[in-house]
Amino acid sequence: MSSMPETGLPTAQEWELLFRWGRQFKRAYAAALGQVMADWALTRSEVDLLLFLHNHPGRNTAAALVGLRGMAKSQVCASVEQLTARGLLRQNRDEEDRRRVRLWLTEAAAEPVRQAKQAQDAFLSGLFRGLTAEDRENLSSLLARIGENLTE
Repeated sequence: MSSMPETGLPTAQEWELLFRWGRQFKRAYAAALGQVMADWALTRSEVDLLLFLHNHPGRNTAAALVGLRGMAKSQVCASVEQLTARGLLRQNRDEEDRRRVRLWLTEAAAEPVRQAKQAQDAFLSGLFRGLTAEDRENLSSLLARIGENLTE
């Protein structure tokens, strides 16, 4: 599959592949987390928030979730409120900047986070199944270039 060199635009086949892949990825990842969501009565945003805090312990603010994970501010606020009320999350003012609130997973979050992380890891293992180290390096390079194009 190659782009049309005259215009630099993707072919119709490449365009369809890109959108189909995006839809498939979104559905498959949601399905992978579905059992955790059902077992713990969590929303997708709540699971995403728990996983983000687990995977990025130093980035434990609502602003980091919005900026790095791409979650809507309203989703983050609602999820933080619900998870705090359920005892899965606690909030503390930052000692150096009292305007900033730090988010911390509680002991009660350990099991849902473990299950969510296991589901996430299984999903990612399946996603990269059959790819060589070189394939993965090429994919990372291509995705990084596409990401740069999106931010220009």
